[in-house]
Amino acid sequence: MKFLIIFLCVSTSLFAAFETVADSDSGIFGPNYASILKKMETWQSQYGDLAKIIDYGKSVRGRTLRMLLVMKQRQQEMSIHPTLLMSGSTHGDEYLNIEDRLPEEILRKSRNDGPVRDFLNQGGAFIFVPILNPDGYEARTRENANGEDLNRDWDVTPAGFKGFREIETKSLAEKIQALTQSPYNLRIEMTVDYHCCVGAILYPWSYTKAPLPPLDLAAHIQVSEIAKEALDIGHGTTNDILGYMPVGTTKDYYYDHYGALSFTFEGRYESENMLLPKHVQWWEKTIAKIVDNAPFQARTPNPVGQFFRIATGRWF
Repeated sequence: MKFLIIFLCVSTSLFAAFETVADSDSGIFGPNYASILKKMETWQSQYGDLAKIIDYGKSVRGRTLRMLLVMKQRQQEMSIHPTLLMSGSTHGDEYLNIEDRLPEEILRKSRNDGPVRDFLNQGGAFIFVPILNPDGYEARTRENANGEDLNRDWDVTPAGFKGFREIETKSLAEKIQALTQSPYNLRIEMTVDYHCCVGAILYPWSYTKAPLPPLDLAAHIQVSEIAKEALDIGHGTTNDILGYMPVGTTKDYYYDHYGALSFTFEGRYESENMLLPKHVQWWEKTIAKIVDNAPFQARTPNPVGQFFRIATGRWF
């Protein structure tokens, strides 16, 4: 009897351990969150002329919410800084091991001749948020510690949807908005939120089948085609690829609020982490397109929802 009890206890423990490992929807596992925060500190130390850590709040469980701003510090007095934004682990169990390595690759590229260096020299900037949902990341759950899906918690004005009920999304949105003001004067031009596990790149709208205005759609497709060439993936709206229409996604918010080119990148199960060089290639080719076709000039920021910058064809 004693042996049976011991056997059952051991079996239960092993099953629980298996359940924990299997919880990652991406099949890719990373270091603990504290290690990622320290890695960001290393980047700031190594690239002090470019990289600046910005802590913008605390998660539900009190973990530091952190981003890395990359820009030429001496250029902060410029009136406008076109900015590319990358985020990851909005769904805590969809970590890809891309979002916490891509920033370092971009920083390395900044030291050599090429589109990244040119972009920064012309006043461009990057915002990197490797882990948007640290509590979900640590627990390997899709939702945050309140059990809420953070990719359903962003304002989408055309849908009549009010988000930002959760501290992680609210704090990030408020900080990004603050960074668009003096002294940083960032202008959000493109965003990529990394998810898993379809193997596609998605663009707005998420909440409706209505297409984007023609010029906006063409601009999104051009970036998507660069991704397709580099990463061998398809592209379309969430409904096109996944067959449903979620409300409150990051890409709908950034497109609506900032007129940005906005994407969800859906990585592939257990394999996307091996494709970091191809992700760097996609980013570099996209940045090269921006630099070659759109010398940055100060202009009046577009009113919310008018999509002026994209619709003018300034990029493509």
